[in-house]
Amino acid sequence: MVGFDSVDDESAFEDALDFETKPDEWTGPSDPPYYYWLYYFYANIYQLNALRKKQGLNTFQFRPHCGEAGDPNHLAAAFLVADSINHGIMLMKTTVLQYLYYLKQIGLAVSPVSNNRSYLLN
Repeated sequence: MVGFDSVDDESAFEDALDFETKPDEWTGPSDPPYYYWLYYFYANIYQLNALRKKQGLNTFQFRPHCGEAGDPNHLAAAFLVADSINHGIMLMKTTVLQYLYYLKQIGLAVSPVSNNRSYLLN
C-alpha cells in the first residue's frame, strides 16, 4: 500500500463554509464540509507517517478523490494538503488553481473519457 484516497459524493450540496463549528460539535444529520474531512484525513496520515518513518517503515501519500464534480473550493483545499489527487477534471474551470497545481507538481489521476462523459457533458 502506498497511499490513501478519500471517496465521497463531491456533487452533494454543502452548507456555506463554517469555520466556527468545532469538530466535536458536528452532531447533526449533515456531514462536516469537505475541507474538514480533508484536513483531518491529512492530519492523521501525517502523524501515522511520522511514527512509521521513526520506525524505518515506508510512509503513505494522501491522494484524495477531488475535483470530479464538486466546488472548485475542494481543489483549493486539496492543494494545501494533497500529494496528488484522483480526478481533478474541474481544474479546467480555474486557471489559477491549474497553475498552482503545476507549480507544486501535484499529480492528477484523470480518466478523460470517463470524466468528460460523466460530468462535463451533463
